[in-house]
Amino acid sequence: MSDAFAVFGALVALSAPIVAGPVGFVEPEHAIVLGQSERAGASASAPAFYAGGEEMGRLGVDNPTVTFEDLPETFIKALIAVEDTHFEQHMGVDPVGVTRAAAGLARGQFVGGGSTLSQQLAKNVITGARQTIDRKIEEAYSAVVTETLADKEEILESYANAVFFGRRSEGAARAAQNWFDKEWDQLSLSEYAFLAGVLQAPSALDPLRNRERAVARRDHVIRRMEAVGFITPEEAGNAIAEPLEVSPGPRPVRSSIAIPDADFWALSEARRFIVGENLADLAERGGYVSTIRHDAQFMVQEVLAEQLGRLNGRVAHQPLGFVPAEALAENSQTRIWRAAREAVSFMPEGAWRVVVDGNDLLIEDRPALGEVPEIANRPNWLRPRGVYVLKPDGSIMGRPNVQGAAVVIDTATNETIASVGGYATWASQFDRTRAMRQPGSSIKTLIWLAALEYGYNAEGYISDEPLTFRDGDGWWTPRNYGRETLGLVPFFTAFERSLNVVAVRIADFVGMERIRPFLEDSQLYSFGEPRLSNLSTAIGAVETTPAAMAMAMSLLDPRTSDLASRSALQELESMMAGVVVRGTAAGAFRDGPTGVVGKTGTSQDHRDTWFVGRTGDLAFAIWIGRDDDRTLPNLDGRRPTGGGFAAPLAARIVTELRAMGLSEEELNPPLFPPKPIIPIQPVQPIEPDPRYSAGNDNRPFSVR
Repeated sequence: MSDAFAVFGALVALSAPIVAGPVGFVEPEHAIVLGQSERAGASASAPAFYAGGEEMGRLGVDNPTVTFEDLPETFIKALIAVEDTHFEQHMGVDPVGVTRAAAGLARGQFVGGGSTLSQQLAKNVITGARQTIDRKIEEAYSAVVTETLADKEEILESYANAVFFGRRSEGAARAAQNWFDKEWDQLSLSEYAFLAGVLQAPSALDPLRNRERAVARRDHVIRRMEAVGFITPEEAGNAIAEPLEVSPGPRPVRSSIAIPDADFWALSEARRFIVGENLADLAERGGYVSTIRHDAQFMVQEVLAEQLGRLNGRVAHQPLGFVPAEALAENSQTRIWRAAREAVSFMPEGAWRVVVDGNDLLIEDRPALGEVPEIANRPNWLRPRGVYVLKPDGSIMGRPNVQGAAVVIDTATNETIASVGGYATWASQFDRTRAMRQPGSSIKTLIWLAALEYGYNAEGYISDEPLTFRDGDGWWTPRNYGRETLGLVPFFTAFERSLNVVAVRIADFVGMERIRPFLEDSQLYSFGEPRLSNLSTAIGAVETTPAAMAMAMSLLDPRTSDLASRSALQELESMMAGVVVRGTAAGAFRDGPTGVVGKTGTSQDHRDTWFVGRTGDLAFAIWIGRDDDRTLPNLDGRRPTGGGFAAPLAARIVTELRAMGLSEEELNPPLFPPKPIIPIQPVQPIEPDPRYSAGNDNRPFSVR
């Protein structure tokens, strides 16, 4: 906030008790909550439950809090001296501070603002720090109401629990430990002054980063304490002379066994639905109840993790963090394992941390786990100073690069019953159900639907002859997987075989602006996405998410959908059945389950593999790819494709869900009868005529 804004805001705040209520800037109950010191400023959490009542964990964080009695008197004095000298006299807004600020402004100087501890508390808990006059009025009004409802001790207690002391200290409870490795009642006057002063800019005032600035801030607090009569000149002199020594770094927030991956992702999904929710209120109402089914969630997690584990055995893992070179050079066990614990705060059950030190592997001493397992083999991807994990079976793991996501939706309600965003959450907590990835050919469900709606005959023929388009200063020729061309192909066969050339031909003929509504109304893309105008959208060049893909599949149900005519949706469903019976997913579903329709997808350079589809009562999307966006490894001699990687998982998931009684209804639309492909006599390729491919006219030329 600029000096001028702070002063002007403080002047306006004087009128807050008079005008804020009548003009409606603040709802009174918000300020009343602030006066309840057991809730104000203290972080809260609420329980979350699966649809069947099983507890999945807690939303939010229960940071430890302090009571007023926990706060030493010397710290309280330091805080008041540097932040709010008239705290004991004012009623939320300090006229002395405002007057001082106004006088300074008249002289062209800034000599201190008029923001009281009560106003700062309101800013932290209610209003935020946005730079508006409304916010300053709301802040002042909340401060006055708070002072009316709560006593000074409650306000100080709430303030101590609400502010950030740096070094992962959300509130005062861990501040003394994280800065000095001491308890609050063990600190010196100098250390109390530092903690009161560091609130101004915790990172910038860390002595390990800027000792001169940190000492100057501490000394300023001490002199303020002396100036207001809280300490004697002798005490001030002794405190200033004391060296300012802080610990090397904060203790890890916690170092414990990670919660089950399935619970972690279920909580991640739940957080989307509680944005803006007051967690204390939610807890009082009994917590959050999800639509996710416990048995479905854990089954999907197991299926996905099994495949991802196999794939990650074929690629290098990334280190989970690094240990400083000087710590290894000095053989400082304290610094080595502090860094290792910060790199891996959560651990797989029964695992040890491992640090690479040249040719040696340092293994953390964890006596409670018993004997360290023999390392099965030393991977060639270990990096110097890297931190990894040694599992009970003797294997070493880092952060896995190959990841996946799976979302399953109940089509009757469009509610999610399983949502898994990856595996090994102790190593990576990124939820890939919301990750933007290229959908590859799975997008063709919407391209073919648009074509059917605009008059294409499902059993007619369409040319698979290559097309070339002007692309900037060059040319773009979309190609089929395997680079083959088939000639004249039945329209439904082109879908079952996922022909890229046909997809682009459709997009060019129908026009992407007419296809756009199908992509937007299916919730795959936001309205107005400019890239949807590109023809490459038809083969999956524009990213979307697994969660959006699953919902789009649910919205394609001919019985309920209004995306297109019923006839077009039914014909698309028959084509999707063909994909599973005789198309790109036939191998995955050869042994069942039956009654599934879907579409495979593989993005450019085999970076993403997909299977999306439906049964009579479920819609789903499966994605497997790499976090580093590189090509996936082969598996069992197979190149990475949606049919080979993602479709088998979908088949297994549907089978298991039916065994659990969570899916019963099959889809068995009539298949289009087989029709022959008509070869076209090849001729010499011709160069596109630039008269039709220059400028804005990108009409294609067939190259046969």
